[in-house]
Amino acid sequence: MMLIVGGAGQGKLSFALRRSGLDASQVTEDPRAGKPIVTGLADWMRGEADPLPVLEALILERPDVILLCDEVGCGVVPMDPEDRAWRERVGRTCCALAERADTVVRLCCGIPTLLKGAL
Repeated sequence: MMLIVGGAGQGKLSFALRRSGLDASQVTEDPRAGKPIVTGLADWMRGEADPLPVLEALILERPDVILLCDEVGCGVVPMDPEDRAWRERVGRTCCALAERADTVVRLCCGIPTLLKGAL
């Protein structure tokens, strides 16, 4: 499994498509869809109290899955308790995913930085 993180608009999806050789028809925003690339994990987690069971099932089903998640932990801490809980959930889930991942990449300005594994 590959985890790609970075801020919004930093080129995560373009990088994943180039690396995998897949096209946009193989991308989903719903981890339950079973496609090889899942983008928008941070937004998807807004509706999930415990996202890890769904993501772990996906990883078992598709060990080659590429997961893309916006970094949401930088910047001003939200005033709304629900937004703070969501931000915490995204961060902790990404930590758990990074631990399981073969490869972890962070993108900034379209430039990949390898955090774990090999490209």
